[in-house]
Amino acid sequence: MEELKISLFLAFFYLDCIINILMRKLISTFSEREYPFESLNEFSDSGESLEVYIPEIENAKIRNGKFLWERFRDFLPFKFLDPECSLGEGGTPLVKAGKRLQEFTGIKNLWIKNEAQNPTGSFKDRGSLTTIFMAKEMGEEFTVTVSTGNMGHSISAYGARAGVKVIVFLPEFVPQEKLLSMAIHGAIIVRVKADDYSVMKKRVLELSNKYNIRIVSGNNPIRVEGYKLESFEMFEQMEGNVPDYIAVPTSACGHIRGIFKGYRELFQAGLTNKLPKMIVVQAKNNSPIVKAIKMGLDHIIPFKNFHTIAEAITSGDPPGGDEIVLKAKKYGWLAEDVEEEEILESQKMLASSGFFVEPSSATTLYAIKKLRENKKISEEEMVVIVLTGSGLKQFEAIKDYKFKIFESNTDKIEKDLGYIIG
Repeated sequence: MEELKISLFLAFFYLDCIINILMRKLISTFSEREYPFESLNEFSDSGESLEVYIPEIENAKIRNGKFLWERFRDFLPFKFLDPECSLGEGGTPLVKAGKRLQEFTGIKNLWIKNEAQNPTGSFKDRGSLTTIFMAKEMGEEFTVTVSTGNMGHSISAYGARAGVKVIVFLPEFVPQEKLLSMAIHGAIIVRVKADDYSVMKKRVLELSNKYNIRIVSGNNPIRVEGYKLESFEMFEQMEGNVPDYIAVPTSACGHIRGIFKGYRELFQAGLTNKLPKMIVVQAKNNSPIVKAIKMGLDHIIPFKNFHTIAEAITSGDPPGGDEIVLKAKKYGWLAEDVEEEEILESQKMLASSGFFVEPSSATTLYAIKKLRENKKISEEEMVVIVLTGSGLKQFEAIKDYKFKIFESNTDKIEKDLGYIIG
């Protein structure tokens, strides 16, 4: 009798899984038009972002499992979840910012989610895992991406791990350290000379249907499913509590979309009683989304012919940016841009507290400082800043810094040490 009960339970469990898989689809974020889950397109026919629809999300539960994506499998659309595809992504620290950064920003309840500690040094690894899950499930030989560096490095590593061939299209300005970090994994790299990264990106994405190949950008709905895992991880780390604000460097929009989608689905499942407010952060020299939000517009303001040291967030005309603008209005999100010198000051300040990040990551620190000064955030509210990428990815950014480096030799060591310690 007991064996029969177990058999019936397993039968219903697998039947439920099959039904959910059959119900998988993509929906456009404004008009809610439906598209096949396996679609190669990242955007709807009218240019709206697409996102994965999770059936019966209100009944989703947190399950047992070793991996985060096993515990939250009710919230994910994949039937292929193979630990062999993982490089150990996630499990990144969520730590109190410390007194120095609290005083710098004026925010007492300040926390840091350090995504730079993922296997390839950026948050992109979460989205690369789900991209590879999708490629393996669909039996795809290639996965192709358009990147300014971090995503290319990440998908190159995950493709190598899973035996999926990787092609990366890059703008020619990508730092050498990022380019070589892709090449070492065996990726095929195409460096593209273009006046504008957004124009290059759109041109590459247009080739997807022509060649029947999945080309993944930072706003891809499958990558967004990976970025949701960051929300679920913070949910566990905070023991079910939800921060008041989460500040995210924003470019292609997939990361901020994913974090919010994760919290939104936790809310829909009745596991939380509130949503965080997101803070959209961009470099002032390239702030198409932030500028539109500040001006109260419904559409982004494209940027061209700009330069910013925050090279990882250089989409001047991001497809899907309008969705972020409208979400900011709907949910009361904040937005702030940061000057070049403020970015560098933030990078130094974070480094003095133990966090060495690339300039794009450093934008969040000064952004919340400005929002606090303008009384948009209170000093008691809980704010999480997401550090998206390691400083090891862009050494060029610190080449002009003055460091305390002494040239010594065995005869001078004692004298130099005495001078240093006074």
